[in-house]
Amino acid sequence: DHQFPGCDVSCMVSHVKLLEMSSFGADSDHPNNSFSVVDSFPEYDYGPGEEDVVGAGIGSEDKPRIILMGLRRSGKSSIQKVVFHKLSPNETLFLESTSKVIKDDISNSSFVQFQIWDFPGQIDFFDPAFDSEYIFGGCGALIFVIDAQDDYQEALIRLHQTVTRAYQVNPNIKFEVFIHKVDGLSDDRKIEAQRDIHQRATDELSEAGLDGIHLSFYLTSIYDHSIFEAFSRVVQKLIPQLPTLENLLNILISNSGIEKAFLFDVVSKIYIATDSSPVDMQSYELCCDMIDVVIDVSCIYGLKDDGKGCAYDQMSSSIIRLNNGTILYLREVNSFLALVCLLRDEIFDRQGLIEYNFHCFREAIQEVFDLRRKALLGLPTSSSSGGGV
Repeated sequence: DHQFPGCDVSCMVSHVKLLEMSSFGADSDHPNNSFSVVDSFPEYDYGPGEEDVVGAGIGSEDKPRIILMGLRRSGKSSIQKVVFHKLSPNETLFLESTSKVIKDDISNSSFVQFQIWDFPGQIDFFDPAFDSEYIFGGCGALIFVIDAQDDYQEALIRLHQTVTRAYQVNPNIKFEVFIHKVDGLSDDRKIEAQRDIHQRATDELSEAGLDGIHLSFYLTSIYDHSIFEAFSRVVQKLIPQLPTLENLLNILISNSGIEKAFLFDVVSKIYIATDSSPVDMQSYELCCDMIDVVIDVSCIYGLKDDGKGCAYDQMSSSIIRLNNGTILYLREVNSFLALVCLLRDEIFDRQGLIEYNFHCFREAIQEVFDLRRKALLGLPTSSSSGGGV
């Protein structure tokens, strides 16, 4: 199963203390609105079999692979350029149609390290030159892009052929369907297109006796944040540490009064983890916009006179108060990741508590990275972490 490089640990994080709010209300009945120390982070492991995850070499050919497929002009190359190369959506109008396989090595952060292979729409699976074993055998996820503004009958036929062939070679592939270019459709038309594509695609698989194949469907557009949110969900499925990261975020928000928290890859604005509460698209868009604001302001005022320095470093942080009583809170986790949270203004009166809990969270995240690095280098990992905080 080709996933992001992980490591096998029996004890993830321990002895890291968090402070818990006794009451989140301003007029608490608790004496002095005091805080109490809660138990340390529970001991989570990464689950079985993580030691066998492919990618320990981290060579270009060994990295987990995400394949982009679909008919010509469906928007595959535009998606890649907008998400990972910061191309303006309007500039994608001038991109030429892909005529050969384009391999793009993505190494933005400690977790977002993989290859994207962009295949031309006219590819023929029955061509003897098409090596299905090589292409699908090392694939972690296959994204099939369907143009929702076009007649998608041919696209559904190609989707069925692609999924069937890939599943025969590698049953562990995650199959994702991007119903793309929905920015030009009404809300009712979007829902109808998703329902129709989902129904017809799953019916064809069922009729072929392939009920074991699971397809995930997303409505996407490069003109809003939907493409970033969809890609976030695809990448998360390839991160073996995801349950650990989610648990750490759940513990952080439950002890700090935070409403929603995202762990972002700053460069791509893909969130590699969030807490277990549902993701609200508007909240996600606010967090993405906050990252853009912080980086843009830092580029203007945070660099030295000679232009040297980094716009995002260990001192990067930001607090933005909205007129609806919500606060956006950003803190640097490491050189590639940022924690972005949403919370109510009255909760932020206890900023010291939130800052302390964040430092505990950052130390726990660092242990995840340290254990992963040791696994990649073949070093032994201890069964527990060091002393408490």
